[in-house]
Amino acid sequence: MSPVAHASGAALAFDVAGPDDAPVVLFVHAGVATRAMWDPQFDDLARDYRVIRYDTRGYGDSPGDANPYSEVEDLVAVLDAAGVERATVVGASRGGGFALDAALAHPDRVSGLVLIGAAPSGMSDDDIVYTESERELERAMAAAEAAEDVDTLVRIEVQLWDLGPDRDVDDVDPAFVERAIELNVGAAHWDFAGTPVPAEHPAIDRLGEVAVPTLVVIGDHDVTDCRVAADVLLAGIPDAEELRFPDAAHLPSVEHPERFTAQLRDWLARRSA
Repeated sequence: MSPVAHASGAALAFDVAGPDDAPVVLFVHAGVATRAMWDPQFDDLARDYRVIRYDTRGYGDSPGDANPYSEVEDLVAVLDAAGVERATVVGASRGGGFALDAALAHPDRVSGLVLIGAAPSGMSDDDIVYTESERELERAMAAAEAAEDVDTLVRIEVQLWDLGPDRDVDDVDPAFVERAIELNVGAAHWDFAGTPVPAEHPAIDRLGEVAVPTLVVIGDHDVTDCRVAADVLLAGIPDAEELRFPDAAHLPSVEHPERFTAQLRDWLARRSA
């Protein structure tokens, strides 16, 4: 049975493995998955890193009450429950946003950032030009949500996020599509009624204050706003490095796990050398 971190009306399930005295890496999942999206990285890095992953509130094995809460304070609660002072935080999509906010709100707890398909809190999409395919998928997603049609919603989310708006199932490995559906269905967050409280000081106005090594990861097939956000992060965070996946969309760590893990290991080794 997984250990649990208690935080403001939620029980956050997490896993921890690896040597007690090793550098710590905390994984935070995307909104179309659970902590299971990190299976390959968690198992591999546990050989010589202390690794932690958790289901964010309302996802997977982490139930939460219908009350206001802070994703950043949830993240810190998991570190506390695991007995960890500082960690490099690897966050995908919304998880990357929490990681960035945590690095700014609690600089003593975050020693490095890996931001995958992530956007800084407070970023506006007013000037972003979306493709017609993206707009069609967003409209279809809204209709499925209104109809409470979970099966259709899963299919559309996998198309938009995992495949990307400019690819279809024939363009990717069938095993990846199967895994993407499995992760999305397992998230089981459709009826969660908690209210996330936004960061008091949005990251979009504070990127220059990020004082830890940062790796910005982006897939060339990701949605337009995530690709724009990657450029914003790279321009605003001092000395941020870029890692591009020309053959991936929103979840390169799931679509190409061996390559992603190898490149993550290389970055972790270089920054600690």
